[in-house]
Amino acid sequence: MKILIVDDQAFVRETIKSEFIQIAPEVSFDFHEADCGNKAIEMLEHNSLSDLPTIELVIADLKMENGDGLAIINHMATTRSREIPIAIVSSSDKRTLELIGNITNSFSLNLVGVFQKPLDISDIYASIAAKKAFPQEPDISEEITPICNEANITSLLNEENLFLCYQPKINIKTGELVGFEVLSRLCIQGDGFIYPDKFIPLIEKAGLNCQFTKLVLNQALSQWHLFEKLKSYSLSINISANDLLSDDFINYVIDKHLTNSDIKLMLELTESQQTINQDRSLQAIAKLIINDIPISLDDFGKSYSTFDRLDSIPFDEIKIDKDFVSDLDVNLQHQAIVESTIALARKLNVKVVAEGVETLSVLKRLQMLGCHIAQGYFISPPIEGRYLMAWINEYNLQHECQYVSC
Repeated sequence: MKILIVDDQAFVRETIKSEFIQIAPEVSFDFHEADCGNKAIEMLEHNSLSDLPTIELVIADLKMENGDGLAIINHMATTRSREIPIAIVSSSDKRTLELIGNITNSFSLNLVGVFQKPLDISDIYASIAAKKAFPQEPDISEEITPICNEANITSLLNEENLFLCYQPKINIKTGELVGFEVLSRLCIQGDGFIYPDKFIPLIEKAGLNCQFTKLVLNQALSQWHLFEKLKSYSLSINISANDLLSDDFINYVIDKHLTNSDIKLMLELTESQQTINQDRSLQAIAKLIINDIPISLDDFGKSYSTFDRLDSIPFDEIKIDKDFVSDLDVNLQHQAIVESTIALARKLNVKVVAEGVETLSVLKRLQMLGCHIAQGYFISPPIEGRYLMAWINEYNLQHECQYVSC
């Protein structure tokens, strides 16, 4: 096994070699060393251009002079070396290691892991063994024509193909069911579901966002009219910043609200890549609020302009992004972010919804922090419309009792 060890301290390189041999004495190791990132890059480049045996693992320290670990990562991301497994090691704190891991993964490199010093080679070896035991499937996405693309998105966007699911929201303190968020899918007969991360960018690019949101709104309102009991619960529809730029769309939503005043409609505003602090967008939001349509600020904390918007717009609720919620019981930084957000919302008299609640431990922690509403797979995954009433009846009969007892 050919391994390139990159560290500016010779005794660290010797220790790594010695521990590999101790852990796997049956393996024939071929160790190569570099005392800085620049030298490692030269070795990687030379190896890729020659007939030498392929390097099977790079172990790179993060902090070095004359080329650090990030320089190696950047080089590997843009060359033939991108497929080589790489393990990053550092004495940096956990937050920095997580950042480096995210950067490396964003380049789609073959990351074995990010490991904190003092290094335990058995952790690296176990990670390598796991990757070999469960090899990744080759990426053949480029060879397959997607069933949803720029050419056919217009024809796919109709009521027959639109499929809605509803994810419950509960009062964390009491366990009471308070509402549902509408989640959309495109259902192509014979081809299955297409999820929003695939078709929403195509819709936005084609300028069909308002048409799509109208379809979602109409179908969800029709669902709520099927059963009188559904009108006890709020109905949250996602809209984008682009939707706000259409006067026709804003007037359409207001008209729908007025003619369906017995339904507790709420709009969840997502921002995508653009700010909503434009005069036209702010006027649209004001018009909606004046007409008694509450606005929820989705994915709170993910955008640099979040606090500007919270200061200028009277939102009815804010939704903490699931990335901060799902692991807050074990991630102290995420717990601090959620706790400070809840405290801020309390001072502003704004309700807080936590997305991505997947465990009882997270739910209890949110309850302790004073969060108002929870949403996530621990409560329920998105529910098809045809099963919605059955789920509600089951929840009201059993789940609230279980929730209170826990």
